[in-house]
Amino acid sequence: MSSGHLRVSDRDRDQVTEVLHAAYAEGKLDFDEHAERTAAALNARTFDDLTALTSDLVPTLPAVPEPARVPGVYGGDEPDRVTAMLADTKRIGPWQVRRITQANVILGSVTLDLTEATFPAQEIEVNCTQFLGQITIRVPLGTTVRIEAANVLGDSSIKRIGEPDRAMPTVVVRGTNILGEISVRGPKKPSVWRRHVA
Repeated sequence: MSSGHLRVSDRDRDQVTEVLHAAYAEGKLDFDEHAERTAAALNARTFDDLTALTSDLVPTLPAVPEPARVPGVYGGDEPDRVTAMLADTKRIGPWQVRRITQANVILGSVTLDLTEATFPAQEIEVNCTQFLGQITIRVPLGTTVRIEAANVLGDSSIKRIGEPDRAMPTVVVRGTNILGEISVRGPKKPSVWRRHVA
């Protein structure tokens, strides 16, 4: 059975009304459409009800660029895909990071803990397509982080990662974040950066 039948909360309804308000302000909806959809959102019972009200308003999320082939380097051929739909997905502990990780989040959360991970190169990319979700990325102290994702009524923040160290990796966050949150944080405990040796 599809997860769209699940019941929504007042917070879910409020977030969708924010999308409708923004669409009205941008001229995508006229007064009557805005009033009708807002009333329907406030009375919605399931996620299917809410999705129907915004399906023609949410911008098309960009396709993930195909990574260039890097001979001899782990993950040079295709991105690692992490998906959370009405669920929580975590990558923690020692694991092999690929050069591009694609995080797809809809009404869920993804945690990528890179503090014990092995990196394939000096720079990696996390490409997100997120709607009403949470992406948390933990990085080793000294990691350079660039958030280049487009926030649409969403937030992004970087805290407690220390001063940039050229010996440490660079993590670039790209993609689209709609009504969600991207948080980059330092490690919970001391960590050692590992670079993959092909």
